Formats: sequence, C-alpha cells, structure tokens
Amino acid sequence: MNNALSNTPSLWQSLLPQPHTHSHKYSRGFLLIQGGYPVTGAARLAAMAAARCGAGMTAIAAPEVALPIYASALLSVMVKPYANAAELQLLIDDGRVNSYLIGPGAGISDATQTSVLCMLSMGKPVVIDADALTAFAGQAEILKQKIAANCVLTPHEGEFKKVFGISPASDLPTRITQTLAAAHACNAIVLLKGTNTIIASPDGRVLINEQAPPTLATAGAGDVLAGMIASLLAQGMPAFEACAAATWIHAQAARCFGVGLIADDLPGLIPAVLQTLLKT
Repeated sequence: MNNALSNTPSLWQSLLPQPHTHSHKYSRGFLLIQGGYPVTGAARLAAMAAARCGAGMTAIAAPEVALPIYASALLSVMVKPYANAAELQLLIDDGRVNSYLIGPGAGISDATQTSVLCMLSMGKPVVIDADALTAFAGQAEILKQKIAANCVLTPHEGEFKKVFGISPASDLPTRITQTLAAAHACNAIVLLKGTNTIIASPDGRVLINEQAPPTLATAGAGDVLAGMIASLLAQGMPAFEACAAATWIHAQAARCFGVGLIADDLPGLIPAVLQTLLKT
C-alpha cells in the first residue's frame, strides 16, 4: 500500500512544540489567517483552534466591513482590518509572521487567488484550505510554480477533484496513489480528508489517520484542523509532522467529546489532548 503507515504519536510526538521559561508570544509563533466576509465563522474557528494549539500570536486579517463581527467575537485573537489590496499586502508582508492560513470563508475569487500567491511569495509555510483551493480549480500547475517553502493543501474529495481534475478513488490503495501524485505535482504536503485521512509528502512518505470518529463529519471541523496545522507550522514543526500531529489531536479531541459534537467544541478540547502528549 505504497509503504503507507498508520498515523500514531510515536512518529511525531518528540517534535511537538513546547513553551519554555524564556518564551514570548512571538517566539512561540505568529500565525496570520485571512478572514472573509460575509462568511466569518470559519476563520474564527480556525483562529481559536490555532491559539489553543500553542501559537503565541494568532491574527486575522479581516475586511474592514467585517471588523465589528470579528472583533466582538474574538478577545485573545488579534483582528487586523484592511480596506483594500494594498493594506492587505502590508499585513502579509509583516516580517514577524511565521505562517499563513487562507481558505476558511475566504470566498472563491480572483482576490483569494492573488492572496494565496502573495503568501506563497513570502517563502514561509502556507496552509491552503477550502475556498483558497477551489480558487485554483484546474490550476495545480500555478501552485507548483509558486510554492517555495513548507506548504500544505487540505482538500476534501470535492476540492481535490476541482484542483487536480480527478475524483479520489473509493479503494484505499488507489486513493493513496492519487494523493501522492498530487503532492508530487504541487511539491507540497497534501492532506486528503475523509474517513481515512491521507497525508502525503512529495518525498514519498504517506500516513493514514484511521482513528477519526464519525462525529467529525460536521460543518467547521475542517476549519479547526486547518488552524491547528497552521499553528504547529508557525511554531516551527515540519509540515509533514505538523499535519500528522494536528490530524491525530483533532480526532482524539472529537473522541473525548463523543456524540453531539459541533466544531465550536473542538478548540476547547485541544489543550487536554496536548497535555497528555507533552507529559509522556
């Protein structure tokens, strides 16, 4: 099965970021998320998950018109409004930023595609999710040309088909082969979400996350996962291991909650799972 391994903490636990006595908010990682409008909940979910996953500074770049919505709902997450493309570019150019997340609620538009390319040009880790993937439907080659650092694509089946032009197979071996091919095509980590989430690296490594409960099939769960991955990247964790760790923690948090889970519950469950991993 393409040498695929089951995703277990033993593969990445030693690389989990840990705060130290000399840590400060910027040394613990600064993540910038591009928020959207009128859909604002997705980016807010991602931001709370990122903060709970340890990023010292989580900020949302939000359209000026949406500032009251974001600012009234978020206290520990900074909201940085922008009125035009030039102001957004200044936020992206902030040299203190360690990683970016774009996609949750961003909207499918040329402007979203432009933001993705701007983030990629910074040479820092970028998580491309949801609308930011669909904005590149049939244009995987553009991403390949622009990716210059640890980059993660997090499609579900529909987004995978739109970007790479092929529907993920139902049988696991073929699905793994397809995900690996996509990772090679974009020179990025590709995380194909599903019952068995596949994490594939351009260097041929593959992990399968098999312990996710069916309760994770709920709106917003993917936004939470994207925020967790981007947070670990901001803290310096390698992209493949960051994806593996976030996916496992995400699923374990859902298991801890049980039935009735909604995405809003997930960020608050992350610390207890992390505490168990960091103690071992």
